[in-house]
Amino acid sequence: MTDDNIRHLPRLRIGEAMKLFDMTARAIRYYEERGLIEARRDRMNSRFYDQTARRRLGWIRQLRGAGLGLRDIQDVIEADEDRGAGNAVALERLAARRASIEAELAGVDEAIGRLTAPPPKTLLRK
Repeated sequence: MTDDNIRHLPRLRIGEAMKLFDMTARAIRYYEERGLIEARRDRMNSRFYDQTARRRLGWIRQLRGAGLGLRDIQDVIEADEDRGAGNAVALERLAARRASIEAELAGVDEAIGRLTAPPPKTLLRK
């Protein structure tokens, strides 16, 4: 993931973040409560999001959209910031998510097959 498209922005207020990342204010505050992002405050005590928070919001939007949980997202963010390995960790977690979905779909397909199969023939009585 790159942040070239958001790096140039000045301080980003919550309303602007909502539009840019297609999130509700409640969702953004929730991610802040969970420690995934940090909002800074200006002298009027209004929240704003710096480059680090914007990058994290980008990760959150992308990975939540793919169905990853917050713990996995936290791991991706930490890997990204600690050793620049966010993409590798994200790909690993997404591959695991895909495998889980494929296994679940196989179970669904099996159930559909059983339900749509013709009923077994019974022995005819004489």
